[in-house]
Amino acid sequence: MSSSVSVAAEWDLLSDRFYRRITLYSPLPWSAPATTATSSGGGGAVIGRLDLSTHIVAAAPFGGPIAAVRDDSKIVQLHSEPSRRRLLLFTSSGHPIASAPWPPLLARLHSLAFSSSLSLLALLSDGSLLRFRLPDLQPSPSSSPVPLLPPASGGVADAVFWGGGIAVLTEDNRIVVTTDIESADPHPRELADPGIVDEEQVLCMAVVEPQFVMSGSPEVLLAVGDRVLAVDEDGVQVLGEELEIGPVQKMAVSPNGKLLAAFAHDGRLLVIPTDFSRIIFEYECDSALPPDQIAWCGLDSVLLYWPEVLLMVGPNGDPVQYNYDEPIKLIPECDGVRILSNSSMEFLHRVPDSTTLIFGIGSMSPAALLYDARDHYDRQSAKAYDNYQLISSSLPEAIEACIDAAGHEFDASRQRTLLRAATYGLAFCSRFPHERFQEMCKTLRVLNAVRDPEIGMPLTIQQYKEVVIMHWACEKITASDTIPDTVLLEGLLDKDMSYSSIPLLLSIDEQDKALSKAIESGDTDLVYLVLFHIWQKVAVEKNAPLDFFGLINARPLARDLFMAYARHSKHEALKDFFLSTGRLQDAAFLLLKESRELERNPVASKGSPLHGPQIRLIEQAHRLFAETKEHVFESKASEEHAKLLRSQHELEVSTKQAIFVGSSVSDTIKTCIAMGNERAALKVKSEFKVPDKRWYWLKTCALATVGNWDALEKFAKEKRPPGGKFVYISLYS
Repeated sequence: MSSSVSVAAEWDLLSDRFYRRITLYSPLPWSAPATTATSSGGGGAVIGRLDLSTHIVAAAPFGGPIAAVRDDSKIVQLHSEPSRRRLLLFTSSGHPIASAPWPPLLARLHSLAFSSSLSLLALLSDGSLLRFRLPDLQPSPSSSPVPLLPPASGGVADAVFWGGGIAVLTEDNRIVVTTDIESADPHPRELADPGIVDEEQVLCMAVVEPQFVMSGSPEVLLAVGDRVLAVDEDGVQVLGEELEIGPVQKMAVSPNGKLLAAFAHDGRLLVIPTDFSRIIFEYECDSALPPDQIAWCGLDSVLLYWPEVLLMVGPNGDPVQYNYDEPIKLIPECDGVRILSNSSMEFLHRVPDSTTLIFGIGSMSPAALLYDARDHYDRQSAKAYDNYQLISSSLPEAIEACIDAAGHEFDASRQRTLLRAATYGLAFCSRFPHERFQEMCKTLRVLNAVRDPEIGMPLTIQQYKEVVIMHWACEKITASDTIPDTVLLEGLLDKDMSYSSIPLLLSIDEQDKALSKAIESGDTDLVYLVLFHIWQKVAVEKNAPLDFFGLINARPLARDLFMAYARHSKHEALKDFFLSTGRLQDAAFLLLKESRELERNPVASKGSPLHGPQIRLIEQAHRLFAETKEHVFESKASEEHAKLLRSQHELEVSTKQAIFVGSSVSDTIKTCIAMGNERAALKVKSEFKVPDKRWYWLKTCALATVGNWDALEKFAKEKRPPGGKFVYISLYS
């Protein structure tokens, strides 16, 4: 297990989760004094040492290329590179791809970014956009920038790119968004006026991407003074006034669009929903100065970067701090963050669960024991079989964990070790699908090939799957001119492994597929969203609750979530679900629960209107129990309970006293005798087959309680009681 300890020693604990920082490429070729671009488009140009602090840098997602242009707003000492600025393109491993002169006579460059289709976009300070074709870095479709801002807007104050668009804040505090920046003729549109006066200053901005907004249009968040504004096409909303956050100096939206990381003026890092309904957690940073960069690392942690310090903050516990003696750039990915510096490329991400199960210190999980068994087998130790016997019942899960962990590794030797552990388990497990192992081997061959420094594309397995799906979808659309759009859409959504397609599936009435994807996500909120939508569409609007019940009954998670919700608010729907699926005993127990709620109703203690419905509910429960062979006792008990309640209700009506309902048979008899109504007491005795011995005891206690000694003496002389004279002796004493 020493190898497991050495692997886990590379991890950092944040809250209750482990993270690891993997060095992908080091040193980078551009950290040498000079490099020559010999690939296409390079033209043999000399590329000097790249310093992130003196360049405007953009990095494509999914391990894509890196573009850089010298920042002409800074004073730079030139070494061997030419004085004229050049647009540089590198792989993630730092190898030069292309180099081209920066077009002359343009406005100052504001920012660079890559689009989702890997077009390089340059936003100029006057609000115009220039696109460059890869890999030769030639302006496309022309060398003239495309204007995005209205005339006399004052230029660009701030801007945020996302995969398919850009939001620009102008100098005169207007917001212009463009969602088709990749088209030859983009159509920018201005959002609602945020109403920012001249004395106010926008501290920072962020964008909730269109796919996360119900309207399908982007929502821009602006931090202005002590408030945050949400601006879209329909209007402006002030968020979180009751939270009293104060001026926000830096913001970043989470990858799923649900959360916002905000750095406040007093040095607090706040994580809040994008609707600002509450503060989920906050952390007091040591510095009140805003970080240079803020980014999400997956969905569980936030990265803050100040010069020389990178801080990773989670929901609980102490943060993790990394120190850098050179500038870095954070490149968010779907499953982590790439960290680019002058000399290296790293990847920081959460340690996968399968890896934690195997290499966690002290782990005794089936996967860890299988990994250890392979190690013993290689050393020809009998302990290998001992480990197998311990995990024989959990072997499929252990094999799957080893295969999954191999897919998340960058080190080829560790991949082989994990796959060898999986093959050891496969030798004893015929029911595990061997195709899964073969598929992972093929995937790793591809990943290891593209990760080679000469290629320089450090894809993770999760990124690889998303890239494959996107490429397949594009090719499918291109080659499907004759296929109807609805059929094509269904095919694409079937193949799509992400969960952002769920709203789209619901909009085209593909409830079954939407529910399946929501369940796969493991997000109970998402499952509830789909369930409520289907209930409204199917059970309410179409009046077909049985169709809804059939849909969820085959899915345990959806069924259990519906039952948990319905127990609190939709008893009738839950009862119908139980009856339609043959769960008669569950419906009966639900009826008994409803009867108890009626019994606790304050009106019920005053004798009446609710007693009838309560009795009917118990009788219905009795009939349902009677239809099952396993609940004979419950059937008899509910029948007797209903009969007792009916008798007690009649007694309350005849005596006009609400003192019987809810009491036991014995207490009912005692109350009747104490009131002098022995005929009613005898009737209850007869109906419920009360034994003579118990009858004598109850009557004796009742008469003694009310002090009716004459009646007690007369009763004692009638005949010898079943319990003997000791009953009366104990009472008189």
